[in-house]
Amino acid sequence: MKLSSILFTLLLLSIPSLSGQARDAQRQISSVDLVELIRASETQYQAKTSKATMTMHVVKENWDRKLKIESMGEGRDKFLARIIEPVKERGTVTLKVGDHMWNYLPKVDRILKIPSSLMGDSWMGSHFTNDDLVKGDKVDQLYDFTLIKETPEIYQIKATPREDSAVVWGSLEYSIQKSPRVPLEVKYYDEDQELVRRLVFEDVQEVSGRFIPLKLLVYPVDEPSEKTEIIYEKLEFDSELPGKVFSVRNLKKRR
Repeated sequence: MKLSSILFTLLLLSIPSLSGQARDAQRQISSVDLVELIRASETQYQAKTSKATMTMHVVKENWDRKLKIESMGEGRDKFLARIIEPVKERGTVTLKVGDHMWNYLPKVDRILKIPSSLMGDSWMGSHFTNDDLVKGDKVDQLYDFTLIKETPEIYQIKATPREDSAVVWGSLEYSIQKSPRVPLEVKYYDEDQELVRRLVFEDVQEVSGRFIPLKLLVYPVDEPSEKTEIIYEKLEFDSELPGKVFSVRNLKKRR
């Protein structure tokens, strides 16, 4: 038998083996519920109800500010954040109900509804956007997911917007630790697939039976000297909330 015939025969014999490996790899990927992984990552600070006290430190090129914020939430659809320090900004409130968002500005005693055209704008001067608050915890409903890498320690997942999704980002890339199962980093890309910012999670601690990162850091790629840091000082789940706290009519009363 010629050498070429031998090589051809060996190649044919190898095809079933390679197909089996491909099927095994596909089964491994299929066994990972990507939607559930992302949902758990994006809703990790939520429960039936939640309360938190946090410090947000925003560092910009020419200024920086620190805010102390109290927040309350109910599931995915209701969220309220109120500045309690510094005194000059105390009483400023952000309210989210479903896909709608309002800000109350006590200095001018006005309630402003945030239009869809401003969802990409900065929230409270930080490197988070209004869209992050409104749609960030609904990524599992707005994107499709691909497992692009798996190691013994992490899952790396790409999120691509669905055709009918009105979202700010061109794609997202998650790194999620397997044990404990917490997010490590999220990368945000624009419509041209250029990296815009990085969200890094640190200081993982157990809170009410959950492992939660209590420190979040946002780094804008085009401004390497800037960042937004959020540190959770207090976080509790499933406690009773005041009545009608998520009402636009009651925003002015939350001072």
